[in-house]
Amino acid sequence: MTSQKDRKSLIEALNIGGEIRKIRKEKGYTLKELAQKTGFSTALLSQIENNVVSPPISTLWTIANALEIRLAHFFQQTPINREDYFIVRRGKGRFMTREESQMVLTYESLGYGKEDRVIEPFIVHFEGEEEREAQDCMSHTGEEFLYVLSGKVYMEYGDQLFVLEPGDSVLFESVVSHRIYGEKGSTALAVVYRGRRERSKEVPKEED
Repeated sequence: MTSQKDRKSLIEALNIGGEIRKIRKEKGYTLKELAQKTGFSTALLSQIENNVVSPPISTLWTIANALEIRLAHFFQQTPINREDYFIVRRGKGRFMTREESQMVLTYESLGYGKEDRVIEPFIVHFEGEEEREAQDCMSHTGEEFLYVLSGKVYMEYGDQLFVLEPGDSVLFESVVSHRIYGEKGSTALAVVYRGRRERSKEVPKEED
């Protein structure tokens, strides 16, 4: 889909690391304090801030939460749309690439311009060779939805492994440890709700 040169250009254009450093300093946090807030090492955070490492969405989201900003802030290159809707035309999404070993993931943000949204929709492009070890397991509050558009995608959920093909979808609780990877050339629609979903509980009535 995108060449290595194109991916590098996308990362440099977004300058995610520089933006993280700028916001961290505006908040008055040292690198060590941000490390304590996120649970990541200062070495990793330093690499991210210097754009040496392109962080996965889960890592970026943790950093965004620690800095009290929205994840989409890093994709935002145009003014936020304050309407009740936001249209993204074909090929006009905002891209972020993550590359680890032989596995390359490109996230295409589809909701970056909508203010006060509660979900984050992405098209995920699996561009490198499949390598499950390159993808860390993760867990967080909220829910995720995945719909496979092409190729073959694998999902480890707890101690289970699911193989998903075009037309297959899965909706799951993100608090369970999970890992998703796919064959080269695969694509999937991913929708993430990164919040705490309150479950309603019925309180039994006391008998007279």
